[in-house]
Amino acid sequence: MKRDVLERILWSLSVDRFSKSKFKEDPEKYLSRFPLAPEDVEMILSFDVKKMQEMGVNPMLTMGYWIEMSPDRRMSSYNKKLGSEAQYSASIKG
Repeated sequence: MKRDVLERILWSLSVDRFSKSKFKEDPEKYLSRFPLAPEDVEMILSFDVKKMQEMGVNPMLTMGYWIEMSPDRRMSSYNKKLGSEAQYSASIKG
């Protein structure tokens, strides 16, 4: 998947009420609007922010997506998902 498509999706899910609502109603249907491979859909649905960042996605977009859409919005959980024990890092680099 192209990084720009993923970044556009994450941005929309972080700031756009309509997108958030549609994603919450039916995530697969919402994502079907975009040119995504099945593994990309799974990455988004499983909140695999580490893989997204490894693809070059902006850490602020992955963090915004996590905070807005994740069932567990805690930053400590976000950092664990990144594989980091840092308390305040938004990036796998931090």
